[in-house]
Amino acid sequence: MAGDGDRILSEDRLRGVLDLYERLRERPPWRWRERLRPLLLLLGPGRATSHAAEMLKSRCEDERAPVSHIAADTPATGVAGVLREAKRELSQPSSRARGEPPLRFPLLEMALWLRDLREIRLAGDRPPPRGASPAERENHQLVRRLTHPPIGDNENARRRELNRVIRRRGRDVLRDLESPRGRPATFLAFLEQIAPIGIAVVALISAGTAAALDLAAAVLAAVIGLAFVTVQILARTRGWYGVRRFGWFLRQPYVDRDSTGFLGFALGVFDPRPVEPDDHGEQLDLLLVAAFLEDLRRNYRRDYRRAAWARVRYPVLIFEHLSAGHPGVTFVELAERVRADGQADDRLPGFDPLIVTAGVDPTAPADDDPSAPSGPRLVDRLAQAVRVDVSSGEPQSVVAARGLWDRYTREQRRVGALGSRRELRVDITRDPGGDLPSVRSVRRRPRIAHPALPWIAMVAVAAASITVISVQVVRYCSPTGIARMANGECVGITDGSFRFGEDSGGRNNDNRLNRVLDRIEALNDHVEESGKPYATVVYLGPVTADPSIKNHRIDLLAGVQGELIGLAIAQKRFNDAAEGDDLRLRVLIANAGARFRYAVHVAEQIRERALEDRSIVAVVGFEQSRRQTQEAIKLLAKSALPLVGTANSYEGTALLDGDAGYSPYYFRLASPNSRTARHAAYWARNGHIGGTKVKDAVVVYNDDPDDLYSEDLAAAFQKEYGPGEVRMRPYKDPGELDRSVREACRDQPDMFYYAGRSDEFRSFINVMELSCPKRPLVMADDEIAKYVSDNAAEIGRKNTFDLYFTPLAAREAWTWRWIGDQAPQTFYSDYDPAVREMTDENIEGQRPSITRAAVAYDAATLVATVASKVYWQEKALPSAGSVFAALNDPDHDVLRNGASGVIRFSSRSTGHRVLGKPVILATINPDGTTEVEQVCGRLVAGGQAEAACPPGDETESAPQ
Repeated sequence: MAGDGDRILSEDRLRGVLDLYERLRERPPWRWRERLRPLLLLLGPGRATSHAAEMLKSRCEDERAPVSHIAADTPATGVAGVLREAKRELSQPSSRARGEPPLRFPLLEMALWLRDLREIRLAGDRPPPRGASPAERENHQLVRRLTHPPIGDNENARRRELNRVIRRRGRDVLRDLESPRGRPATFLAFLEQIAPIGIAVVALISAGTAAALDLAAAVLAAVIGLAFVTVQILARTRGWYGVRRFGWFLRQPYVDRDSTGFLGFALGVFDPRPVEPDDHGEQLDLLLVAAFLEDLRRNYRRDYRRAAWARVRYPVLIFEHLSAGHPGVTFVELAERVRADGQADDRLPGFDPLIVTAGVDPTAPADDDPSAPSGPRLVDRLAQAVRVDVSSGEPQSVVAARGLWDRYTREQRRVGALGSRRELRVDITRDPGGDLPSVRSVRRRPRIAHPALPWIAMVAVAAASITVISVQVVRYCSPTGIARMANGECVGITDGSFRFGEDSGGRNNDNRLNRVLDRIEALNDHVEESGKPYATVVYLGPVTADPSIKNHRIDLLAGVQGELIGLAIAQKRFNDAAEGDDLRLRVLIANAGARFRYAVHVAEQIRERALEDRSIVAVVGFEQSRRQTQEAIKLLAKSALPLVGTANSYEGTALLDGDAGYSPYYFRLASPNSRTARHAAYWARNGHIGGTKVKDAVVVYNDDPDDLYSEDLAAAFQKEYGPGEVRMRPYKDPGELDRSVREACRDQPDMFYYAGRSDEFRSFINVMELSCPKRPLVMADDEIAKYVSDNAAEIGRKNTFDLYFTPLAAREAWTWRWIGDQAPQTFYSDYDPAVREMTDENIEGQRPSITRAAVAYDAATLVATVASKVYWQEKALPSAGSVFAALNDPDHDVLRNGASGVIRFSSRSTGHRVLGKPVILATINPDGTTEVEQVCGRLVAGGQAEAACPPGDETESAPQ
């Protein structure tokens, strides 16, 4: 039923209005859904609108949401008074949830303060009124100093005085006179924003520094970080910090701008002009309104501050009942002008969140003139103020058409920001009757925005970081050149005294190298204690297991274990043979990390050590052909250190940038991939592998860009294979390897050529055994010798595939079949006793690689032999330069009786490769033993048995 105009509806009958009100002030959870809210006009007589306004206010206060209620008979006489009252009420404890910081209005407070100073200036030299507050008296004193000599007649002095007052009073300047806020309150408000995040970040940085560098660096980082956080908190309680943010005033169009900064702007507002425009007062009011809206926007801006995300209700400004002379009408008009101006020139990066609700009598006139009996209504005046202007659509001339598109896009932006309609009208006296649904439930504060959450997270992060640092204190790497890297590996240089892995009591690979490191340490101690001259060789290799592999048993350390044992055998044999003042050999171990991940870092340490310790004459190792190894070789070559590679077979190892060719300092012991692939392809095509000629093959390789070996070997085999089909199967991880092998087994080739790494070889054979219908034939390079060393017995026992590989050296090649009645290499007779002494025989399936032991033995022996030769020839301790000169002799064998064959290096132009380097074809028998089927190249200086070798193989050999 229709009601009359004096009727006041109950809250139950106003549920529709309440539902609309809740929708207006509910903040969307996502930023992209936020839009500027329209003006809500409640139409009715004064008693009805007052009742409705009180009901809306109570609803906000009950849930402690931000609200300001401006009464119909407000004492405020202007826009400034309305803003003071709104700011005061929106900052009250009743307008915020418990534990939440209040809304802050620094821009508005500064603008009001400048306006107060201006009003005092315009009033002349009147004393402060009786009963004035201390702040008001201070303002009068400041105005007097700024307008009277000696400060008032000097512009610079006035700026300094204004700046001094702001600094001295700090944020007390930025407050409302009626509700002062002290510095402690400001301090606590900012503490919630900065402390949790700052302390958590400092804790994380300290823990990371402790893990990456050392404990001292972690403590330094913590001290600097906490000092920075403290300074940031204290700075925000000082006046000068607030001035930094007042640059916003300089970008506003409402008062003349001052290019000299905020102090010049402030004095421009303070000083009246001789002739001021008629709208100067209105411009100041626009500045106040703009500051108020900007403060609200900043309070609701979603950034790192938790409080901004916790505010789920927009602030509401309720005008109980507007009449034509009420300052609220002017505020509504000015607020819409500010919003339109901001969208017109794109000054505002977001929307202000203010909701304005106003009670209006629909019959009230637009003008406060009792002599005007009729005319426009106030409600129409308000609607006109908030109307979104768009073009009329009238046709334009051919000249004006040029600007139509720009006008159209501006209108689209304006409508998108302001909406197509800016007011909602509700007649709160009309009730058609009927049942009304309940008011929609309100959105609650997100749990992740709870005020306690940042502090809980801070405590948790700080506790975790302290735990990490505490663990680092207990388990820190040795300070003598051993650093803990980001992934937990300890890398650096040791004489054997530092154990790079944990001691797991034999349950894992971590302690696999301890006994051989103990032996090297003992040998080094004996050298230094003897007081005799010595030369030092540094071994660079991957001494630790990959931390990313949880089960270290599958991360094959047999290779590095073999190389360390080979070094220890060479060191002991050389030193045992020394008498009197003969030269001794000392060995240092440099861990480059698993997969040579930190080779460059450790190479820099070796360079620095070589500058301090002139006994270092060479670096050996570099067993893996990886990008990091290449960079390490280039770095060490700058120190003119001879570099001897053990198992590195990449064709381009030690190639310098540009057309500089190979590094003159790098010497290669391993057969290059091209030579190995040529022999493998020849043996496969001619039936020397598996007893039948291979017609097609699948090449499995790792195409990791950091792995230079695998793709290079695969490409070399594909090139050398010649007639026949070769299918390439690259992989990057075990998952791709599994898929590649399964696909290859669907059309099973005569042979798999495995050019991948030992780490993935177990996965390769497991998938092959399960997927291939016929017994597979597998050919591989020396890389899998590390796997074979640990698993030869298992391979023979299972006997599910035929395995052939080309080791760099093999004890089985030193038999009567290949060398006749010549004396075998003595290394192999020393090897077994050394293995028993330097390994734990109780650990099953962990056998060092004899192949890698042989090449490391050769590397250390040839450097020691050359250094000893130089020592006796020059009657002085050998240097890196003299050892390099002796190695760089392509006309003579540098080691005629090496464990891996005769060693004579070619010239620099071909990369200092070993001439006639033996290429050995071996297979695994069912009993787990290794059998050598072919030996090509110079294993011994003469009298070597013939083998099935590719034509022209002798071209790389030195004269017999």
